[in-house]
Amino acid sequence: MNIIYREAKSKTELENLFRLRHKIYSEDEDLNKMVSSDLDFEINNFDLNALHFGAFENKKPIAYIRIICDSKTIFTTWVEELIIENKIYLPEISEKFPFQIYYPDKIWISDFLQSFKGEKIGEVGKLAISKDYRNSGIVLDGLISSLIIYLKEEQDFKMGFGLCTKNLARYYRKFGFKIAENSEAFYYKDLPEAVIVVFEK
Repeated sequence: MNIIYREAKSKTELENLFRLRHKIYSEDEDLNKMVSSDLDFEINNFDLNALHFGAFENKKPIAYIRIICDSKTIFTTWVEELIIENKIYLPEISEKFPFQIYYPDKIWISDFLQSFKGEKIGEVGKLAISKDYRNSGIVLDGLISSLIIYLKEEQDFKMGFGLCTKNLARYYRKFGFKIAENSEAFYYKDLPEAVIVVFEK
């Protein structure tokens, strides 16, 4: 396999990553409620302030993951253009990161974000891998390890965090992720039990 892990290099590549994300989430019994059936690609508010990273085999996108920041990124203009071109309505939200919606302990959230005030941090999420590339784990391993290098060395992030299932949290340990200090496992609506994991520079 000739797979390259990198950020999207054009608006077309970004749109294709959004299409891949929508397709994979639509096919998943637990996650299909999170995507719209009106379009064949997905964009939400958090994409406006995100870095968009993928795995490509001969320029074909086969995996996707994003990193949400607390301000605009080099991708913001492309996302805004896609929203306008496709007449997508996004309701206003006050949260900067998705975990602020899902995690129930709002005091812990406030303390957690305050502890990294002034540092470059981001929430990793929306992991999506094409069915044909899941079995061996090679693409997942390559995506996560390349993402961490990208965030630490190219983007100079102090810390990354994200929500995942307990099983994935155990898997991510080999990449340096750990359960966030003093956080607890939780359920959100009818989604699987989740935890908050972090990695630091």
